[in-house]
Amino acid sequence: MATMVLWAGVTGCSKSGPRALHAPFGSDSSWRQPIPPKPVIDSNSAAMIAAIQSERALHANLVEFGIPIYRVHGDKPGRAVECTGGDWGDCPFGDMSVPIPSDAVPNSGSDGAMVIVDESSSKVYEFWRAAKHGDRWSSEWGAVNSLTGSGWGGSSTGSGASRLAGVIRVDEVAAGKISHALALQTSNACTTFRPPAIKADGTSRRPDCIPEGARLQLDPGVDLHSLGLSKGVLAVATAMQRYGGYVVDVGGAPLSASFELDRSAAAGTLGKVYQDAGFRWDYDAMERVPWDKLRVLG
Repeated sequence: MATMVLWAGVTGCSKSGPRALHAPFGSDSSWRQPIPPKPVIDSNSAAMIAAIQSERALHANLVEFGIPIYRVHGDKPGRAVECTGGDWGDCPFGDMSVPIPSDAVPNSGSDGAMVIVDESSSKVYEFWRAAKHGDRWSSEWGAVNSLTGSGWGGSSTGSGASRLAGVIRVDEVAAGKISHALALQTSNACTTFRPPAIKADGTSRRPDCIPEGARLQLDPGVDLHSLGLSKGVLAVATAMQRYGGYVVDVGGAPLSASFELDRSAAAGTLGKVYQDAGFRWDYDAMERVPWDKLRVLG
């Protein structure tokens, strides 16, 4: 995926112009900001991390919950998308003609997630529980976001983060470099949220729950190069030290991270790029990294 492409932001335009694929949001987006030295640590950080690290793991959502990303250039026939999620307000797809490729398939997980980036209109179409019915499409809900904004907006995730935001892409793993914050999920998400999140779908009322929108960081004092990490895991851990990750959704695991689904891979498999980078299977825990050294920023 070496082709340069204009990707950026979400609902609410940024002052920044479009960016290339390696920097998919505006320069002022929280997803692109490195964590400053000596950040404020949440007073309840130790308890929150202990709750999600009873077993050392940051699970890699590579296949079942991997995010299929389709890039189009205004050359696909438009399709109407019906929202079937109930009385949740106006359907984000409305009367739009969405350029869904004929070979588009949502992921196989319960989220039925799918992302379409239309480079000609600078829009990203994000689907939650998408389904195809003959030549028609439905989605329980989703979002239509601008590519020149902050990376937050709409309802394709529980927190209001763009479904594209923070996803670790196949080309980034191949290059061994991830230059943005990561999208994280936890089974211990609070009913509350904090900025930059705009809402929450968490259900946990435990005192050690983590609010959606919270930013987690791997202690930058950890010497990652002494751990014998594979190329892919090293890239993830390095990004978690420099950029951290935002809790954007409820997940089935104590802690997981979103990856792009490798659509060139055989069904149910990781694909060559992920395997060559050292990932072993779907939900790889990346347990050689001391994830107990994570901290929640205030």
